[in-house]
Amino acid sequence: MSTFFTLIRGRLKDFRLLGILLLLMVALTFVSDRFLTPENLTNVLWSVCLIGIMASGAIYAPITGGIDLSVGSIAALSGIIANVLMNQVGLNWILALVITLGFGVLIGFINGIVTTKFKVPAFIVTMAAMTYLFGVAMLVSNGDQITIMQPEPFLAIGIGKFLGVPLPIYIMVVMIVASHILLKKTVFGRQVIAVGANEVAAKLSGVNPDRIRIIVYVISAVSASVAGIVMASLTQQAYAMNAKGYELDVITAIVVGGTSLMGGSGSVMGALIGAVMVGFINNGLNLLNMPASFHPLATGIVILVALILNQGVTLPKSWKLPRIGKPKALGT
Repeated sequence: MSTFFTLIRGRLKDFRLLGILLLLMVALTFVSDRFLTPENLTNVLWSVCLIGIMASGAIYAPITGGIDLSVGSIAALSGIIANVLMNQVGLNWILALVITLGFGVLIGFINGIVTTKFKVPAFIVTMAAMTYLFGVAMLVSNGDQITIMQPEPFLAIGIGKFLGVPLPIYIMVVMIVASHILLKKTVFGRQVIAVGANEVAAKLSGVNPDRIRIIVYVISAVSASVAGIVMASLTQQAYAMNAKGYELDVITAIVVGGTSLMGGSGSVMGALIGAVMVGFINNGLNLLNMPASFHPLATGIVILVALILNQGVTLPKSWKLPRIGKPKALGT
């Protein structure tokens, strides 16, 4: 019977966040008959796709015990760089996007090197990157909000549809699935978790924590660059303020999804559910015509409740059925 309760604990731990999401959907369905429609659900996924794309890569830093606060600035600057390369330098749009992703690799590498080799806390390193990258974005764009009207294949990334579903949703799903496989099914993923759980033990097992952390910040920055490209295409704008505050939304999705900021554990699918949950809350408030000033309060309360339920629903290990019959003597 103790095995039965252990199994139940494991299943609750795996599915409790999804259960909270379903309860939220049921509640919103009761309060608005417009919520559970294909068009509305598609719009919600469309609205959270940028957060989902960023979270697919940004989740690795917290798992190793770090954090990346620069993803919003990287995204905004990536859109500006892509526009400059395509519409000012005149490069082919594919080459321009490859170079833009290379910029993400460079910034992630710098963040990783400073964090590991100079032993500067990731919070400070990425906060500094958030600030100076925003400054670079302001300089490159002259602080202007630039309209992007071409090339058409680039614009199709954000506004195109396949089978009636916006392309950004497909991009988010591909990146989330790829990230989930990388974390859960590969040696690298196990090494990431090991570094966050116990760095000393990871070293004794032959893992190079500095190498892992550098790669982690590169992954985070590249995912932010992808989000910036999608954002510039979706909004048809390149602007230094485009992704301002997105880093907090990403961290919220990751934490609500069950990832520990202390390191050693995390769930990519949980981060996606966390992002969708925040999207549903905002969507429900809009359907109820709640004033925009009320949204942060309601969102914060629901997220806090979700965090409490997500942390506290697991059955205690001490819950065991009493033994039936006399205990056996030692040695028999």
